[in-house]
Amino acid sequence: MRRLRRDDPERGVIAPLTAILMVAMLGMAAFAVDVATMYSEHAQLQNGADSAALAIAESCAKTPTDASCTAPMSYATGFADGNALDGHTNVLSAAVGAGTVNVTTQAQDSSGNNHFSLVFARVLGIQVTDIQASAEAKFGGYSTGNVLPLSFSKCEADPGFTKGLQFFPEHGNSLADDPGYECITTSSSGLEVPGGFGWLDHTPGVCKVTVDILNPWVGTNTGQNYDSDCATALNNWGAVLADPSKTVDILVPIFDDVRGIGAGAEFHIEAFAQISLRGWNLKGGSSLPGDFMTAEATTLSKSLKLKNSDNGIFGRFIKKVTLAEAAAMGGPTTYGALGVQLSK
Repeated sequence: MRRLRRDDPERGVIAPLTAILMVAMLGMAAFAVDVATMYSEHAQLQNGADSAALAIAESCAKTPTDASCTAPMSYATGFADGNALDGHTNVLSAAVGAGTVNVTTQAQDSSGNNHFSLVFARVLGIQVTDIQASAEAKFGGYSTGNVLPLSFSKCEADPGFTKGLQFFPEHGNSLADDPGYECITTSSSGLEVPGGFGWLDHTPGVCKVTVDILNPWVGTNTGQNYDSDCATALNNWGAVLADPSKTVDILVPIFDDVRGIGAGAEFHIEAFAQISLRGWNLKGGSSLPGDFMTAEATTLSKSLKLKNSDNGIFGRFIKKVTLAEAAAMGGPTTYGALGVQLSK
């Protein structure tokens, strides 16, 4: 009997397919392994740049004439190398400006070449790549920014003082008999206890107060009506809150002590209250910027039987924020309140 033979048209295709797929597999290996090592290298470079910038900034804050501040390159190199697993990093730049330090690091191999050597990517003709990292640190006086220059008594931000939506009074005596508003005085003047009108001294032209963390006494800005420098902010907040779906959160200084009287009074700022704003009556009348009321603020005002002379803001107390938590660089150094922090 004659045996029939049948040619298989697919025989012999495994070898070329394997060769083709090997290129793809090597490419994936190059991506997986080399990219992972590149990420690791960048993390080391970033740690080196961060630590160098912070160290130089701290040195400049303490002693501006120190060599590490006037000639920061060599000083930065030690921190950059110390954060590299192989002990090799090139510091491209380390510069000290007005209250800032900028450091840029670059990958370097053990031979001193300023690049990062790849492994699997060499199969694809890619030998090396350039990896860099940058950091910026600020030094100087601590301050707090974007804080409304209007202060309220400590008891109004006490964690136990939880009323949901509440009224934070600046002036008035309508609530003197309300047990939930024990901060209100019964004096004929309607001033809050302790202190008086809560507007604070601040830089002219801006609606925010700066507080020195180590000496948080802030002078009072006399007058009952809203601060004219805050007119733009108040108008903007009113425009946002006109949409019931939107909110405005602000930080309000909380004082725990007061000294002096009248124009010479000073408030001791203990912390800040984060408040979700719902409205305000800072002048009397019924229009922006001095007055604005959402529907729920109007309801609360009526239930408390407030008058136009009862000035303050309506909002939901969210939490207490410490001075340090709200700190930013750029404040005064009169009382030695120096600090250092990464800004980029």
